[in-house]
Amino acid sequence: LVVKENPDDESPPVDPELGNVAVAAYHAMLVAASTIAAGKTNKDVTASVERVAKAYGVTPISSVRMHQMKRYVLDGVKEVALKEASPEDPEEEKVPDCKFEQAEVYAVDVAMSTGDGKARPGELRTTVFKRNVEKQYLLKVKASRQVLAEVDKKYPTMPFTMRHLTDLRTAKLGINECIAHGLLTPYPSLHEYSGKVAHFKCTVLLLPSGTSRVTGLSLPSYFKTDKQPDEETGK
Repeated sequence: LVVKENPDDESPPVDPELGNVAVAAYHAMLVAASTIAAGKTNKDVTASVERVAKAYGVTPISSVRMHQMKRYVLDGVKEVALKEASPEDPEEEKVPDCKFEQAEVYAVDVAMSTGDGKARPGELRTTVFKRNVEKQYLLKVKASRQVLAEVDKKYPTMPFTMRHLTDLRTAKLGINECIAHGLLTPYPSLHEYSGKVAHFKCTVLLLPSGTSRVTGLSLPSYFKTDKQPDEETGK
C-alpha cells in the first residue's frame, strides 16, 4: 500500500511494475463493471478482464471471484471468474455459466499480479469468518452451539474476527465443527509470492436505465504506466 504521509506532500515514488499492475487492475475493474449488464453473461466479463490483463502484460489472480449480492448474502449464487478455467483445473474451481438480470447487485472484485496469478495459503492462522445464512445443521458439540448462537446474535450477515467473540477458548473449540458443516465460511490469508499485486473493488446495480456503479475509489494519480490499453478498453 502506497500512501502520502500528509495530504499536501508530493506523490510517493512508485515502482514502475507496481504502477503498471495497478493501472491494469483499475481499468479491468471499470471494464468489468460496464460489462455486467442485463442480458450479458459471466463469460463476457471474464473475457473482458483477460483482454485488459493481456494488454498490460499482467495476470488475473485466478482465485478471486465477483459475486452477486442479496440482502444478508454477500456471496450470492452467481459468480464471475477473472480467468477462464483450464481443463487441468479442479472441478470445484470452475464457475457455472450464468446470465445477468435486471434488479441484481454485484460486487466487482478485480486483482491482478505481475507473477503467475496463483494465490497460495500463507502461514497465518485464519481468524476471520462469515455466517452462511443459507446453511442449517444441528451441531453436536456444546462449544460449537455456543459459538453459532453468539454469531447469529451479533454477526448474522457480516464477517467477524474471533477476538470479538466473548469466550475465545470456547470459540477455538467450537469453530471447526461450524466450518466443517458449512455454517461458517473462513476467510484464509492468501499470498501471491511470485509478483506484485493490485486489487480494486466496486459495486454495481443493474437498473432499468442501465448499469450504475455506486461505490469504488478513484485510481491514485501516482500510479502510472507507459503501456496503452487496447482499443476496446480505451472506449
